[in-house]
Amino acid sequence: MSPLSCFNLAFSYNKKPLLADINLDFKSGQFVGLIGANGAGKSTLLQLLLGLIKQQSGSVALNGLEIHAQKRRDIAKQLAFVPQSIELPYAFTVQALVAMGRNPYLGPFELETAKDKKIIEQAMLKTDIAHLKERMVNTLSGGEKQRVIIARALAQQAPTILLDEPIASLDICHQIETLQLIQSLSKSGKLALTALHDLNLAASYCDRLILIGQTHAGSVKTIIADGSPEQVLTRENLANCFSIEADIIKTNDKISLANIKPIKANSQQQNCETHSTTTTAY
Repeated sequence: MSPLSCFNLAFSYNKKPLLADINLDFKSGQFVGLIGANGAGKSTLLQLLLGLIKQQSGSVALNGLEIHAQKRRDIAKQLAFVPQSIELPYAFTVQALVAMGRNPYLGPFELETAKDKKIIEQAMLKTDIAHLKERMVNTLSGGEKQRVIIARALAQQAPTILLDEPIASLDICHQIETLQLIQSLSKSGKLALTALHDLNLAASYCDRLILIGQTHAGSVKTIIADGSPEQVLTRENLANCFSIEADIIKTNDKISLANIKPIKANSQQQNCETHSTTTTAY
C-alpha cells in the first residue's frame, strides 16, 4: 500500500485555478524532490498532501484512506512537516520546541517518558543543535531555527516527512548535511518529499524529481515531468519551466547542470529562476 498518493487533484486560490490534474503515488524509501519555478504551486501541493488545505476536486490518500476522514492526531503519527518558517506566539527553548514532535504520542498533561527524551536528544544531535537546547528559539538565526524545525519533525518519528525548502536559509555546509540526513532517512525506509530550488543539489541527492509548471495551453500548473533526475532535467524542461539553458553533464550515473544562463521568457515563461552551477544564491 502506498503511504501517500493523490488522484486528479485540483486547487483554486481566490477562485483562480492554480493546480489541476495532479496524480502522484509515492513509495516508502524514496527521496523525492519537488521542483518548479517561483509560484509553480510547490508549497500549495505540500499543504494539500498534508491535508492542511482542502482541494476543489480529487482526493489525497494516506495509507489508503482519504486524509480528510482521519484525525489530525493520527495523521501526525504518519506525516511530519517542515515548513519554510514558523511564527511562535510565545518564547520556547530549543529543547521544548523539538519536544513538541512527541505530542501526537502523549495524552493531555502527560509527561515525556525516558524513551521520548532519548528520541528528542537524538533528533537534536542529528541536526547539530544539541548545544543550543537551552537557548530561546526567538534568539536564533534563521538557519538555526530551520534546523530546530527539522529536529522537531525527526522527533515525531513519522514514516513520511514533507519538507518545504528546508535548506533555503542554511549555509552550504548545513545544506549538504541536511540533504545527507534526509537521504539517510529515505534509505532507512522513510518517504521524504522535499521542495527544492537548487537543481544541482536536487539532482545529486534525490532519486526522483517531480517538476511542476504550466503547459503551453494555459496558466494552470500541473506535473510536467516525473522520474529520475536525468529524465526530468532535460534542455526542453529547463527552457520551458525555468527559462534557462544549461549543459547537462552526466558523471557516474549522476547529472549536473553547468554553464547556466537565463533566456528571454515568453508569455508562457513568466517565472525565471537563476541557478549557479553548484548552489542557488538565496
